[in-house]
Amino acid sequence: MFKKRQTKVKSFFRSEDMELCQLLLHTDNAFDCLMELGHHGSAQFNNVYDEDRLLNNLYSRKVAQCHELLRLVESLHNQITQLHVNEVFYPDVDRDERMREKDLAKYEARLKRIHVEASAVTEHYYRLDSRRYRMMEHSFAIARANKYMTADMGSELLYSESTMMGLVQDASAAAHQSQLNYLIGCIRADKFYSFELLLYRLCSFNLIVRFAEMPDPVYEYHHGQRPEKVRKFALLLMASATMLWPKVLKICGHYHVNVYDCPRSASEREERVRELSQEIVNVEKVLKEAETMRRQILEVAGQDLFIVRVNLRKALRVYDLMNRLRLVGGLEVPRYLLAEVYIPASDVQEVREILHNTSRLSGGADKNEDEDEEAAIGKRMKRDFEPEEDMSSRAILLKKNRLVNHMPPTYFRLNRFTRGFQNLIDAYGMADYKELNPAPYTIITFPFLFAVMFGDLGHGILLILFAALMIWKHKEIQKYQIASTSENEILNILFAGRYIILLMGIFSAYMGLIYNIVMSKGFNLFGSSWSCRYNATTLEDHMSQLTLNAADPNFYSGNPYPIGMDPMWAVCGQDSITTTNSMKMKLAIVLGISQMMFGLGLAAANCVLLKKKADLFLVVIPQMVFMICLFCYLVFLIFFKWLAFGGHKQTPYNSACAPSVLITFINMMLMKNEEPPGNCLSDMYPFERLVEYALVVMALCTVPILLAGKPLYLLRRRKQKLRESRDLKPMRRQTIREMRSTMRYTEGDYGESSKGAKGADNEEEFEMSEIWIHSGIHTIETVLGSVSHTASYLRLWALSLAHDQLSEVLWHMVLNKGFSNNQPLYYAVPMLMASFFAWAVLTVAILVMMEGLSAFLHTLRLHWVEFQSKFFGGAGESFKAFVFSALQPAESQRQQQHTTESRTNSVPVMCTQNRL
Repeated sequence: MFKKRQTKVKSFFRSEDMELCQLLLHTDNAFDCLMELGHHGSAQFNNVYDEDRLLNNLYSRKVAQCHELLRLVESLHNQITQLHVNEVFYPDVDRDERMREKDLAKYEARLKRIHVEASAVTEHYYRLDSRRYRMMEHSFAIARANKYMTADMGSELLYSESTMMGLVQDASAAAHQSQLNYLIGCIRADKFYSFELLLYRLCSFNLIVRFAEMPDPVYEYHHGQRPEKVRKFALLLMASATMLWPKVLKICGHYHVNVYDCPRSASEREERVRELSQEIVNVEKVLKEAETMRRQILEVAGQDLFIVRVNLRKALRVYDLMNRLRLVGGLEVPRYLLAEVYIPASDVQEVREILHNTSRLSGGADKNEDEDEEAAIGKRMKRDFEPEEDMSSRAILLKKNRLVNHMPPTYFRLNRFTRGFQNLIDAYGMADYKELNPAPYTIITFPFLFAVMFGDLGHGILLILFAALMIWKHKEIQKYQIASTSENEILNILFAGRYIILLMGIFSAYMGLIYNIVMSKGFNLFGSSWSCRYNATTLEDHMSQLTLNAADPNFYSGNPYPIGMDPMWAVCGQDSITTTNSMKMKLAIVLGISQMMFGLGLAAANCVLLKKKADLFLVVIPQMVFMICLFCYLVFLIFFKWLAFGGHKQTPYNSACAPSVLITFINMMLMKNEEPPGNCLSDMYPFERLVEYALVVMALCTVPILLAGKPLYLLRRRKQKLRESRDLKPMRRQTIREMRSTMRYTEGDYGESSKGAKGADNEEEFEMSEIWIHSGIHTIETVLGSVSHTASYLRLWALSLAHDQLSEVLWHMVLNKGFSNNQPLYYAVPMLMASFFAWAVLTVAILVMMEGLSAFLHTLRLHWVEFQSKFFGGAGESFKAFVFSALQPAESQRQQQHTTESRTNSVPVMCTQNRL
C-alpha cells in the first residue's frame, strides 16, 4: 500500500518521502491516540487551523475545563512562588508521565481539593496578617501622638492643649465653650500630599495635620491579587470645631485612610500601646502556625504540579485539535473523527503501530496488571481465540490516492549537529519537496569560506575553546535555559550554533596554518626557502634596488615551503603585501568559481532527480558551458601561470615574463593581441589565441539557447497538446509555471478560472509575451550574474586582508608597547600587564567578535546569493507536525519564583516642620 521506506540518512540530502493519508479515530480513544502522536511528532494535520475552519464543538466543554484547571494550577503556582516552596521539576515528564483521557477527572478532583484547602488557609493567613499590620499601624500612630502631646521633645517647641486651642479657635467661637478634638490614622505615602492639600483648602488653619513615616513598609492585601508592599504615614489631625469632622472623615474614607481610636489621657494611651503589642505577639504566633499549614499544603501540591501543568497544556492542544476535526458516523451521535494527514514514509508503519497499541490499551488491555498470574494466563489463552479489541473503536490509517494541487511539505531528519546548519538554510527559504538540500554541503563550505576571511591559528583556537566549552557544558546550559526567568537571546543563538562555531574554529586554525599567522605573527617550522645575500657594499649603494629575485639561487633555494606560506613574507614589507594580496585574490576567484560550478552541478542533479529534461538541456547545461568557457578558463590560466612560470626557470618562463592573468582575460574577451616584452612569448601556451576565440564563440552561442530554448520548447509542446484538447487556459497556466521552473505534482485543478472570454490570438499573445519576458530576464541575470557573483567572491580576499592588518595594528600599537618598555622593572611589569590586558580585551572584542560576525555575515551572503541561487528554489513548505515541543525557557517561566515588589518611590519632603 505504501512506498518503500526511505533511509533516514538520505532524507537529510533530500526531503523525506511523504504519504498523504486519512486518519479515522473513534471518539472513545481519539484523545489517547492523538496524545501519543503528539509525543511522536510524525503527523501533520492538513487544513485544520485555517481561518474559515468550522469547529465541531464536540469538545468545547473539555477545552473550557482545561482552561479552568490551568487557572487553578496558575493560582497554586503563584502561592508556591510567593512562599518560595520548592516545586519539583521532572525533566522526563514526556516519557514517564504521559496523560490518558481518564486522568483528566483525577486531575480535576485533586486540583479542586488542594485549591480549596490552600485558598482557605491563605485567606485566613491574609486576614490575620492584615490584622497584624493594622495593629502595628494603630500602635505606631498612638505612640507618635502620645510623644507629640506629652513626651519630652528636646529642643522642639511643646504645645499644651490650651495653646493649641488658641491656635485653631477662631474669633466667632471665642464666646462658646469648646475643647480640642483629635483623630489618628494611617495613609499611603503616595496619597498623603494630595490628601494634605485637600484638607488645607477645605479647613484652612482650623485643622492641624501632623504626620510621621512608619519605619518599615507594610503589606496591603487586595482580593485576588498579590500582596502589595507600600510605605505609610501615621496621621494626627487636631481641630476644635466639631462641624469639621464629618467632612474630614468623608475625605479620609475617599483616600482609604485607616482611622483608629485614641485614648485621651497619656496613661490610657500607653496602656493601649502595651495591649496592642501583646496582641501583635499573639497574632504572630497564630500566623506562624497558619504559614506552616499553608506551606505543608503547597509542598504536597508542588510534588506533581509541574506534571499536571505540562499534561494539561498538552490536553488543551489535543482537545483543540479534536474540536477541529470532521465528524463522521451517525447523524445524531457521530462516533468518528476524520483527518487528512501527511506522514513521512519511513514513519508510516511506526505510526500505525502507535495507533494500534494505543487503541488496544484504551480498550482495556491494561486492566490485567493487578490480577494474579493464573487469571492473566487464562485471559491470554482466551484472547488466542477471541479478538484482542473492539474493531469498531480501532484507529484506521489509510493512504489517500486522490491528486491534490498543493506541494507536499518538506521534512529533513536532523540531529544536534545538523540542526544549526539547517537553520541557516531555512532562514533563507524552505527547500521544495524532493529538491536537493544545501545544508549537507554547507557543513563544509560554510566554515571553510569563513576561515578564508578569518584565517588565524590563534583566533581559531579561541573559537574552538569557546565552542568546546558549550558542547561540554550543554546539559548545564540547557538546565539554565529551562530555569531562567528571562530568555537570553544571545546565549540561545550561540548555543544553537555551537557546532557551527566549532567547525569555523577548526577551519580557521587550518587556514591560519596555511597563512602562517598566529595572532598576526608568523612562525618558522621548516626553515625558510629564501635568504638575504646582500653585502655591505650593496647596501651602501643608494642606486641599487633591493629586491628578492626568485631566479637567483642566492635568494631562493627553489624548494617551496612545505606547508603554507613561507615565513619570510611576514617580514619583507611591501613585497609581502604584493605577494599575499595576489595570492589571496586569485584564491578567492578559484574558490568562488568552484563553488558556483558545484551549485550548477547540483542544479543538474536536481533536474535529473525531478525528471525535468527541458530545464537540464535548455537551462542548466548552457549555463555550465558559459561558465566553463569563460570563468573556468580563468581558473585554468591562474593554475597554468603558477605551474609554468617562476622559480629558477629560464627565459621565457621566468618571473619577469609571467603574463598578467587579468590582462590576458580582458584581451580574450575583447579579442585583441598585445606585444609581449622582449625575449618573452606572446602566448602562454601554443595556439592560446585560437583556443580563447573558440571559447568566447561557444560562450556566446549559449546565450541564444538560454533566451529562446525553453520558450520554443514550451510552444512546441503546447501545439502538440492543442491537437488533443482545445482547453487553452489550464495549458497556459501550466506552461507559465514550467517557465518559472516551479515544481508541480498535478496537471489539473489550478484554481481560479478566468473571467470573461478571450480570443485564442489574444490569449496566445499574452502567454508568449510573458514567457519571452521571463526568458529574457533569466538570460540577462545569468550573463551579468556570472560576472557579479565572481566579483562578489573577492570579499574573501578583502576581509582576509582587513583581518590581518587589524591583528598587526593591535600587536604593534598595544602589546608591543609593553614589550619595548625600557623602564625599571617595578614600572615595566605593570605596564606590560596593562598592555597585555588591553590587547587581550581588544582581540576578543574586535578581532574575534566583531570581525568574526562580519565574516559570518559575508559567508552567509555568499551561500544565499552566489551558491544557492544556482539550484535552490526555497519556496517549499515546512513539515509542521502535531508535536509537543520539548521544554523551552519561555515554556517554563511560569514555574519559576517571581517576587513582584512594588518600587518605593521617594516622596518629596513638604513642610518638614510639621513632622511628628
